[in-house]
Amino acid sequence: MSPPFLALALILAGPAQAGEPPEDDASEIVNVLLSTVLGFREMTGEELQREVADIGGVAFRRNVPLEFLDRRGLAAYLAEVLDAEYPEERAQADARTLVAFGLLEPGTDLRSLRARLLEQNVAGFYDDRPGKKRLYAVSGERRLTPANQLILSHELRHALQDQYLDVHGMLDDSVGDFDDRRLALLSLLEGDATLLMQQFLLRRLPGGERGAELGGLPLPAPPVEGAPPVLRDQLVLPYTAGLDFIQAVWKRGGWAAVRSAWDHPPVSTEQVLHPSKYLAGEMPRPESVVYAPPRGRVINEGVLGEMLARTLLGDDGEGGGAAGWGGDAFRVWDLSGKTLLVWRAVWDTPAEGSAFARGLRTRLAASPGASERRGSFEIFGTRGFRFALAERLGETALVSSDDPSALDAALAWFGSVP
Repeated sequence: MSPPFLALALILAGPAQAGEPPEDDASEIVNVLLSTVLGFREMTGEELQREVADIGGVAFRRNVPLEFLDRRGLAAYLAEVLDAEYPEERAQADARTLVAFGLLEPGTDLRSLRARLLEQNVAGFYDDRPGKKRLYAVSGERRLTPANQLILSHELRHALQDQYLDVHGMLDDSVGDFDDRRLALLSLLEGDATLLMQQFLLRRLPGGERGAELGGLPLPAPPVEGAPPVLRDQLVLPYTAGLDFIQAVWKRGGWAAVRSAWDHPPVSTEQVLHPSKYLAGEMPRPESVVYAPPRGRVINEGVLGEMLARTLLGDDGEGGGAAGWGGDAFRVWDLSGKTLLVWRAVWDTPAEGSAFARGLRTRLAASPGASERRGSFEIFGTRGFRFALAERLGETALVSSDDPSALDAALAWFGSVP
């Protein structure tokens, strides 16, 4: 189950602390600059919708209601959506999965952390849930300030996407927020909306009508203060990598090509990170986890993907160690309160698989304690979770658990498989 607001909220402005005045000094400075330097003028919601439709070449099928929230109202609204769309059980399954991958510290309250990050960074959003379908601007002034106009141009593009695609139902609820398939779809949606927002801004610059031909206006990603890398990447990369992806699609055929991509979205973040693979129709290899422990219940399963494989390596941006990702699958079990993860990934070539394994081995080796060998697996970690890594002929296997007997049983099974 995936809360739409977690991905479709725009995080343009710097972090705002809960309880700040709705329009703080920084926001007022932005509004003054947009008005005086770029010539932003007062607009109605209907005028803004017409311009968004004109820029992207897609007409609205129906009006999009607009409501204003102050910071307190935003906090209350996010809490309601969180309860409806991200229940505690789902959050705990995600947290246990990320801990088992070594991407999150044990004991982290993932649900509260995600809510806080959104409350601090959201400046406007479109709620695509059935029965909602409306736009929200965070503004104590309850008017379309220049900053609101810029932000809502992005969010109105989401409304357009939803009117043609029914975004809320495009993926099954079982595909979680940290699943490669959802991140790929979000990268399409966010990259598209960010490119449109760029063009909305460029229209207000001298010669801005030629902005798309010039490659767009770079917009820096906001810092996500206090967030573990996996939450930072899950929140921000759909905007940044998604924009690069959409620009590559746009160069092939303008807004018509982007509109066509709505009907043929990328199926992996590999396609997002390497647009040539999307344009060539290169698909990920379907993988599965065959092993099952003798006891326990599955609490999560899915695809990690190239984008979060980069995060797993701790890459600082280039992600070279995860290049050549070909497909993967993970499954996570609850074992009477303990956790077991099995992840299997395949790579385009053995050399690329070895490069990834070397990078992950280096990261795991930084854990306290000496490593040990057991068959084809090298085991790392001495406290809490232990991580077992093996590679063979372009394949990578990672098994982790905080239950020593469960880890031993899984490794024994893998050792018996030819």
